[in-house]
Amino acid sequence: MSTLTPQPDAAFEREAPRAVGLGAGVMAVTPIRDGLSGAELARISLCQPAGEWPRAPCGRSSRVVKRITAETGWLGAATHDARVREAALWRAGLPRWLPRRIALAVQRVACDTDTDGRLRATLLMRDERSHLMREPLRAPLGRLPADLLDLLDALAALHARFWQSPLLDDDALGLVSPRDTLLWLGPQAVERRIAEGDPQPYLGLARAGWQAFFRVAPAEDAATLGAVFARPEAALAAIERLPRTLIHGDIWGPNLGWLPPTRRAPRLGRRLLLLDWALAAAAPAPYDVLSLCGAWHSLRPTTLLAVYRARLTRRLAARGVALPPAEWQALADAAYLRTALAGGEAWARAVEAAPSPAARRRAQTRLAWWARRGARAAQRIVLYENV
Repeated sequence: MSTLTPQPDAAFEREAPRAVGLGAGVMAVTPIRDGLSGAELARISLCQPAGEWPRAPCGRSSRVVKRITAETGWLGAATHDARVREAALWRAGLPRWLPRRIALAVQRVACDTDTDGRLRATLLMRDERSHLMREPLRAPLGRLPADLLDLLDALAALHARFWQSPLLDDDALGLVSPRDTLLWLGPQAVERRIAEGDPQPYLGLARAGWQAFFRVAPAEDAATLGAVFARPEAALAAIERLPRTLIHGDIWGPNLGWLPPTRRAPRLGRRLLLLDWALAAAAPAPYDVLSLCGAWHSLRPTTLLAVYRARLTRRLAARGVALPPAEWQALADAAYLRTALAGGEAWARAVEAAPSPAARRRAQTRLAWWARRGARAAQRIVLYENV
């Protein structure tokens, strides 16, 4: 899902610290190449006075600054991000709305326009390098390790907090539309970006991946998913009638971290750090859970959903909300469909790039499993809509 991010230019390095109120004390601005969103990023080294000069040296710290221009970069263009949703969410009050189990890195947001009149947001963030996952592309070891259980519980807390919330109706949040949430990585979206001249290297990989998918996936299931890409209206109508909540939209290793318990008031326990809300949407809760399977291939999606369901059901019950089995099945089906429509090209590329016959068989089995789950989900969810 990633693309290369251009190195921040000298103007960004000069302007961004001032935009978020950092003037005196800036020692260095170092560009960061994150390769994900198309935003400009840099790390700022600060020298903050620790006492009266010259008796006390300065205290050194660092921050990260991120600049996003509306509807630019891979994520912004593919999801029609006209409001710079990371900034819109923060300014609307997301830090106050989140449950205590969830933490953000953003400390300050400033908005302006670029020379073309496009909305632009600059985010000042804590430098959380020490709290991020050390090996973000490797699934936590063990069948159900503690970190994974904590992650599922934190997601359940997030989703229960925003379950059917009227806050999600506010257009000012700039949330990703249901259509883009479902289809933004599909072959038609990829071809559209290529036709518009988008130079992102990932697009060529994705095009090749979808071509491989329709070659190597089971024909019947590939045809069903291809029909959803071509005519998504029935699936979208069914999904939009399901309970919705605020989802992060891009739950995978590089966006995750853990903050330790606080030692001072307010006393807080261990918290899940969620970075990069560029794909935030009002959508079925299990979307976030199955997003984990996109990079962590060793995870068992059925186990993930079973564990998560128990936690979500308990948290919803505390709010007086029931989650009937048929409704849960439809939510899970929506998530299986969305995951298949987003991950199919990557799983197909894994088949074709497998280094050995055994690895190819494993990759083929994974691809076939997800294609079948996604195709069956597409059929069932429309039937649920008609019940």
